[in-house]
Amino acid sequence: MPDEEHIADSLEKLAALCREGESGFREAAEHVTDPDLKKLLHEVSRERARFAADLQNQAVRRSRSDADRPAHILKAVHRGWLGLRAALGGDNAVLAAVESGDRYIQEKYDQYIRDGRLPDDILGIIRNQAQAIVGTLDRIRALRRRRKAA
Repeated sequence: MPDEEHIADSLEKLAALCREGESGFREAAEHVTDPDLKKLLHEVSRERARFAADLQNQAVRRSRSDADRPAHILKAVHRGWLGLRAALGGDNAVLAAVESGDRYIQEKYDQYIRDGRLPDDILGIIRNQAQAIVGTLDRIRALRRRRKAA
């Protein structure tokens, strides 16, 4: 029998990371000047909101919800760092900051995928989201390379 407490906790932790990502990408969009980059960052922010909602819905299905969990202290620190980087380095610095944040989230997703204690239906959701995160990282890296070459 699956460990429902572990499953719900895993879902809530990933949902919290996605909510932080949603806020981070929205904040990043406010700090960039390139309209195409601003559009991309807003799109990713909305995607992360959907990810968080999907994960939270799964947690609710498992009779546990902690939707009002307080934001992690690192969230505030990261937002301050993002603002400082934007002020000092512009769009390229913002791209570096969001890439760093998404690498962290990707690592967390990979940990849960390798966990071995999550049921297949949950793993399917997590894997799909992880693939989208990798896709976003690839887009951000490509943007950074193009900007660097220009």
